[in-house]
Amino acid sequence: MKKSPFLGASLFLIFSAYGFSGSHASNVYQNQISAFSLKNQVQAAQNKAKFKPDPDNPNYLRDYGFSTPLPQKGKVTIRQPIRQFKQTRMFKACPANSELYAYAESTNYQVEICTKEHNSRLPKYYLSRAKNGKTSLTITSHDEDDASQLIFKNNGYTYVIYRDGGGPINAYLEVTRPDGKTFGEALLYLYERPFG
Repeated sequence: MKKSPFLGASLFLIFSAYGFSGSHASNVYQNQISAFSLKNQVQAAQNKAKFKPDPDNPNYLRDYGFSTPLPQKGKVTIRQPIRQFKQTRMFKACPANSELYAYAESTNYQVEICTKEHNSRLPKYYLSRAKNGKTSLTITSHDEDDASQLIFKNNGYTYVIYRDGGGPINAYLEVTRPDGKTFGEALLYLYERPFG
């Protein structure tokens, strides 16, 4: 049976209208990693409502402010060195000859950043999974400068683990869509290798 490019493009346009969760899922659909059900479309539309525009940049929407304690923990993002991360929490093993560089967890997603083969200081792989188990995404970066800043690009979308080092503030999983709109979901946890 021949695939219809029109159907794929139509689904992409429909899903991208739903915001962060929808954009993540549409990107996953493009990569043929998993399907996106009607139930998830409704959930994505509901999730979009909690994102509020930044007063200084209406194209940036986030779920919680930089210094807002997250309701699940009663504090801002918990940051720890990667050596304190329990490997049993990993949802997927890193590729061969690669190791875990960073682990991030938001309300809806888990993200693992794995290193370049035989180089424990250079990130290369972005692996994410929706906590509901419905979607996942793997990106292999070919841009070492972007990867070293935890920036990963795929099919017009940009995925960033934003972590400003200044003070006790929230870190974010940021997804920028092709239309320039960015959704930032505050991280509950961020484990990563020390800089330098």
